[in-house]
Amino acid sequence: MKPTIISKKAGNWVDRGEPALPTLRRVLAFFFDRHTPDHEPWLDDHANTILGMVDAGSTEVHVAAYLNGILRDGGSDRETLHVRATAIALWHIGKAALVRDFAERVLHGDVPMNAPTPDTFGHWVATRILTPKELKQFESDSAAPSENDED
Repeated sequence: MKPTIISKKAGNWVDRGEPALPTLRRVLAFFFDRHTPDHEPWLDDHANTILGMVDAGSTEVHVAAYLNGILRDGGSDRETLHVRATAIALWHIGKAALVRDFAERVLHGDVPMNAPTPDTFGHWVATRILTPKELKQFESDSAAPSENDED
């Protein structure tokens, strides 16, 4: 479902009902200095990953670690001074869109007001890095009460 457009003349992408991905891509393009059309698939991949991280409950610290990983893996000698500020911006862009979209679904009656969140960050990461057997073990360990839980 596409969000309701509040006003075509609204001053920002959130109020216009636009998706987060183009804005995430623009910030990533600026930060990594990737502005040519051949960079678009790379930007799309990272924008989708960051939006997924935010949706799964990650924090801006997780996003900063992700950005640092991209810099490290790319062998970049770029100054990492602005990683944290960029991560904060990216996290807020993703969160604003997700909250807006969720509120729209609630207002349209598509989601009950007290619906549980879809997934935790830990489970989201586990589904992407663990084998099916390891994931099953992870899920059973997560469901079992820990020694620290009170009766």
